[in-house]
Amino acid sequence: MKFFSWLKALFAASPAGPPPTSPKSSSPSKASSINAPNTPKATSPRHREKLLNTPNVSRGRSIVPKAIVLHHTSGNYNGSVAWCLDPTSRVSYHCIVAKDGRRSILADPDERTWHAGVSSWRGRKDLNSWSVGAAFEGDTNKRQLNEVEMESMADYLLPIMKRYNLSLRDVTDHRTVSPGRKDGLAMAEFARFKDYLAKRLA
Repeated sequence: MKFFSWLKALFAASPAGPPPTSPKSSSPSKASSINAPNTPKATSPRHREKLLNTPNVSRGRSIVPKAIVLHHTSGNYNGSVAWCLDPTSRVSYHCIVAKDGRRSILADPDERTWHAGVSSWRGRKDLNSWSVGAAFEGDTNKRQLNEVEMESMADYLLPIMKRYNLSLRDVTDHRTVSPGRKDGLAMAEFARFKDYLAKRLA
């Protein structure tokens, strides 16, 4: 994943200091137990991260993201990741974030994943072809997002927003782009995360 090689180099150049040297930080025993074909390739500074390759992308069709669409998975983290790695599901996000801050990155941001389906926003259809899709674990209509998962999601999104010159106005959710068909994020939780993201952008 070329984008995340660039991202890893960016973190390496950070003035915050060198990464931890303890061998425990990269121990296989720390990895999430997910039925997936690939192994962890990188670890973020604050949250465990897996770089995977979902088969559910439009091969040969690169996109230039003009928006970010937030989702919730409805199901649990491990099951949702496994579902996106199953070619029969025909579903995928660019990233899924767990309640505890772990995240799985399933595709580069310039790959066309299948996260939005029938969708329209700002007078333009087919959000799959011009947006990054990122999902929180579970159902935000039944629970509030916590600080840890919002931090992890922001850590994932901010470098993408910088690279593609996206602003807070370019962040939407599945409920908005597919009205009447999808119910995530919950309106209150979408507003809470946007407020959190605004503070991180300030």
